[in-house]
Amino acid sequence: MPGENLDIFSDHEPTPPPKGGGVQRRFVGIHFACCDVYARVYVNRTETAYEGCCPKCSRHVRIRIGPGGTDNRFFTAY
Repeated sequence: MPGENLDIFSDHEPTPPPKGGGVQRRFVGIHFACCDVYARVYVNRTETAYEGCCPKCSRHVRIRIGPGGTDNRFFTAY
């Protein structure tokens, strides 16, 4: 019967990456216990630490990057 088979085929070029290079910025997740909110904290320009602030009270957090560190991606700031 017509319409019972589904053939999916694509011979076009793949979609180019989004403008800006499509580069993902490195981040860690932080639970700010001061205001009970979650935020992403991104690596700084010198790539020596992850730095950011609580989105509610602006409390600053800095997580240094170095040898012998951790593989954890989520932290709690008290």
